[in-house]
Amino acid sequence: MENARPVWAEVDLSALKRNYERIKAYTQSEIMPIVKADAYGHGAIPVAKTLFEAGARRFGVAMLEEALEIKHAFPSVKVMTIGYMPVDFARTIVQEDIITGVYQYAQAEALSEAALAEGKKATIHLKIDTGMGRIGFRKDTYQEILRIAELPNLFIEGIYTHFVNSDQLDLSFAREQLKEFLDLCTRLQTQGINIPIRHAANSAAILQFPEAHLDLVRPGIILYGLPPSQQVGGNSGFEPVMTWKARIAHIKEIEAGETVSYGRTFRAAYPTRVATVPVGYADGLHRALSNRGEMLVNGRRAAIIGRVCMDQTMLDITKIPGIEVGSLVTLLGSDGYERIDASEMARWLESINYEVVCDISKRVPRVYIEE
Repeated sequence: MENARPVWAEVDLSALKRNYERIKAYTQSEIMPIVKADAYGHGAIPVAKTLFEAGARRFGVAMLEEALEIKHAFPSVKVMTIGYMPVDFARTIVQEDIITGVYQYAQAEALSEAALAEGKKATIHLKIDTGMGRIGFRKDTYQEILRIAELPNLFIEGIYTHFVNSDQLDLSFAREQLKEFLDLCTRLQTQGINIPIRHAANSAAILQFPEAHLDLVRPGIILYGLPPSQQVGGNSGFEPVMTWKARIAHIKEIEAGETVSYGRTFRAAYPTRVATVPVGYADGLHRALSNRGEMLVNGRRAAIIGRVCMDQTMLDITKIPGIEVGSLVTLLGSDGYERIDASEMARWLESINYEVVCDISKRVPRVYIEE
């Protein structure tokens, strides 16, 4: 069944390719595109296919389910989970040749046992916590790495850490993190543990912290054409890959004093022309945009009025001529000289652009375009 509701997101695969090529201009290190969270809402399989065709041979995801999806679609690529590692699924990880980030001895032990049972080697990367405070071996648990190195049927291919604030202009703490990380790598090497791949650089570090590129970099948000923060990446030439569109479902006139939507939070100060757009918070248009967000219609900004509903949202189109039922509405993207991007929407929400694109739900069909 074709999309019966006029709401969709366009994913420009040509822009994705150009962003990938731009990343190559920043670094000589191996590039591991991050395609977790369904490629930040863009669609993991189409994104991975496009990047594979562009030369990517290793992908990073957050969890095992995502890794299996990529691996089954592209058996020849290397897929690494950089987040949670489920010990109970160690055998599946080994059988499917998934590279796993390890941050507890018990995980490495389970993978070793599974690899012995399968007659294979399990490939792991050691996660080091240098200040993020999430997962990883800390200074007081580094001795566990020495025990892991003694386990049979394990190949410690990599070691990695994650920066806390490389998306800020002040890199002093990031430099402390990098020093701690590299000091540990040196200590391990002196004890005979030679790990071929060291990695630390996320999108922001790729752009402004070249000494952190090491052997591999992990681009995420810049692949999708969005800046890592308000301070970093805004003028780097990356192109937003996703636009979000809809068509007007209904238009009505209301008198001064009439209200719109739940809770009567909007009351018309003058006779108002109201357009209803069939998209709401179940699609990822946050309810917090009620009475504060905007959309583009006929190259002009139209204010969201009243509360965003689960499936519908209303706009004030009083001062925008030429609008009728079926007129195109742009939630994210350009219309004429106006543009609303995920970073602007994030500012309305007091959030980040990552959340905006990741939250566009599966109810919104992705339409893939390529020049």
